[in-house]
This record gives sequence, C-alpha cells and structure tokens, in this order.
Amino acid sequence: MVKIRWRPELIVLIIAAFVTRLWSLFTPNAVVFDEVYFKAFASHYLDGRYFFDIHPPLGKLLLALTALLFHLSPSAMQSGTAVQLRLLPAIAGALLIPTVWALLRRLGASRVFAFLGAFCVLLDGALLVESRFILVDSMLILFGVLAVYLYLVYRDTHTRMSWLWLALSALFAGASVSTKWTGLNAIAIILVIRFWDSRHNIAPSLKRTAELAVLLLIPILLYISVFWIHFQLLSHSGDGDAFMTPKFQSTLIGSPYYNPHARMSFAAKFIELNKEMFLANQSLTATHPYGSHWYMWPLEIRPIYYWEGSVLSNGTQGNIYLLGNPAVWWGIWIAIFSGFSYVFATRHKLSSSTIAGLSLCAAAFIINFAPFITITRIMFLYHYLFALIYSLCFAILLWNDIARHRIGREPKQRKPTILFAAVCLIIALTFIYFIPISYGTPLSPTQLEQHMWLRSWR
Repeated sequence: MVKIRWRPELIVLIIAAFVTRLWSLFTPNAVVFDEVYFKAFASHYLDGRYFFDIHPPLGKLLLALTALLFHLSPSAMQSGTAVQLRLLPAIAGALLIPTVWALLRRLGASRVFAFLGAFCVLLDGALLVESRFILVDSMLILFGVLAVYLYLVYRDTHTRMSWLWLALSALFAGASVSTKWTGLNAIAIILVIRFWDSRHNIAPSLKRTAELAVLLLIPILLYISVFWIHFQLLSHSGDGDAFMTPKFQSTLIGSPYYNPHARMSFAAKFIELNKEMFLANQSLTATHPYGSHWYMWPLEIRPIYYWEGSVLSNGTQGNIYLLGNPAVWWGIWIAIFSGFSYVFATRHKLSSSTIAGLSLCAAAFIINFAPFITITRIMFLYHYLFALIYSLCFAILLWNDIARHRIGREPKQRKPTILFAAVCLIIALTFIYFIPISYGTPLSPTQLEQHMWLRSWR
C-alpha cells in the first residue's frame, strides 16, 4: 500500500493549481459560453421561480450557495455577469490536480511519475478553461475522480477507518451523478473494481452485502435529497413550467394552473421531473458550430470557442477556446504507442501491480468514452474530459513501469532524467504558448491564426 504524505512536489502542485485557476478569474467581466444558463439557474434558487434543466440539481445548488456567500441578488445575477460564482468551479478545478497525484500514487506510480501526471492536468488548457467559468463540469470531474480514489483508499485500509473511506467514496460518487448523469461513471468504475476484487475475496457475505449497501444507498439518498431541496426552493411559476404537466404546475404559485389546495407528492414530482429530463436529453436537437463527435475527441480535432472580446484600438482581440494542451492530448497516445512498442520489442514483462492499474484505467476510460458512441444529440469536447484523465493515468502507469525497468538495468544512466525534464519542458512551453486563448489575452488576427494548428480548430 502506498501511503499518501505531504511531499514538497505535492505542495508545489497545489500552489500552482490555485494560481492558474484563480489568476485573473473575473476577467473577462462578461458572460462566457454556458454561463448564461448556470448563473440564471442559480439565481432562481434564490427567487423561487421554477426552471427546467436536463441535469440534476447539485452543481446549480452549490452555485446558488456561493451566490449567498457573496450576497448576490437574483436580479443582479440575471442581468449582470455574476463573475463571483466562478470561484467555486475554480476551486474544484484546482483540487483536481492533487487528487490525480494521489490517485496515481495509490495506483503504484512513483513520486516522479505521479508528479508528471498531475503536471499534465495542471497545464492542460481544456481542464483549465472549464474550471474558470460558471459551469459545473469541474465539480463533476473532481467528485468522480475523488470517489474512485477514496474507494481505493478503502480497499487498502484494514482498520475501523475503512468504513469512513467507503462512505466518503459513496458520497462523492453520489455527488458526481447528482451534478450530471455522466457522473454515474464513478459508481460504475467502483463496482468494476469491487467485482474484480471479489474473485479472491474471502470476506463474510454479510460484510460484502453491507459494503454494497453503502456504495449504492448513499448515492441514491443524496440524489433524492438534492431533488427534495430543488422542489422546496422552487415554489413559484417560472420559465420551466411548460416542461411539466398541469398537475405539477398546479402546485406552483403564480401559474395559470395554480390551485392552493392542489397536492402532489414528492415521489410523483421526482419521477415526473427525471422522466422529463431523460426525454429532453434524448430529444435534444439543437446544433452548435463547435459541436463535435466522439471520434474527434482523443486528438481534440474540434475545440469550443467560448468567448470573443471586443476589437481594441490597436486591432487586437481577446478570444477564449476550450482547447487542450496538444503536448498532453497528443502526447498521451504517443506515450501509449511507444510504450507498448518498447514492451513488445524488448519482451519486457510488466509487473502484476502495473497490469492491475492499467486494467483499471482502461476500464475507466471505456466506461467514460464508449457510451458517447451511441448518443446522437449534440456533444462537445468537454464530454471527453473524464476519459482524458484515465487515458493520462494509463500512459503514466505504463511508462512508470518501463522507467523502473530501465533504471534497474542501468542505474547510473542519466537518459531517463533528461527525457523526463524534456517532456516537462515541452508541456510547459506548449501551455505558455496557448495561454492567450485560455485566459483571453488580446491577440492580433495573425497571432490568433498562428495558434490554430489545425484547420478544424478555427
């Protein structure tokens, strides 16, 4: 078992994570991409006006709580930019970096390679941009990855504290699915790990049943609870009425169907809303110029244009793209291909722990990626971010094993150190090059075009 301690490199990663996510957070002071929806949703929890969204309520409820902490009024949130709400997604995005470091250490990566994996997450433009605006995906991803990590901690702990880790894992898995349904991946990954472990599990059946109950009941209870809060806060008629039945609308104050004597059970409301969310997801026909297909994501063929600033007097303009660091996204597949090429060419035997870690990451990648193959509604590059994390972990674990083998054979050779430094330098320089379109720094048309490495990016 790898024990997680506060290492110097972890502290550096945490500081850098908060600096990159919080730096100039309230710039641009403008509504960016889907912020227009999420700030409005959060405001309605404060004014009580019913709204409809295709995603569960937790992320929006947390944004509403952030609005209360900043003393933002519903009208100010609806008519203004409400950039203060960006703080919560930014914190979640920052916390993802040490979580990935801890996950890699738990999977058996050395400190050096765990640092490299977290460093890639730190300097990835897509994960950076997604965490700097009033959106819920940074919370979704943090909850999901943290749930898997905590389950691995539980699996390796054999004290009374183990049940606490199990409960926390279930809680964050529930938080993930209560933010977006894609968060179900955390529960699925945990159940796959549990099934794999059960092959040699000699624990009493009562203990195994209790474990499964915790893993399933806590997420279910959390999911139901956030909907209860949702209904309690949204008691007045709003722009989401039309999605609901007249019976549902009869409970909303101000609705043409309103009846002060009408009653509808929470269970009936819960079932109706989840049914409507499912149907809305299935029948979504909206199009977007920066929509993309699942097969385009691993090589980030089509990014998302998030914001276009005003043209300044000197002819420059700020632009923000959700675009991953090419050195990370393309580098992952180069690392995987070259790693297996080395393994087959040298007949290198991967350790059993590495094989287990690779199997887990591969299963997690498939769980997060494969379902999108069957979806026909509009999708975007950010749908791939969960799968990106696990593909990165796969590449890191593979090369961690290879490096251990090479250093064991040639302990005095400096090549691995030089190669590691070169990889970090390439990632850092590529991140710096693309900083202007991550933070919206004004560029001339020519300079912007120089950042469009692929024609499809424009």
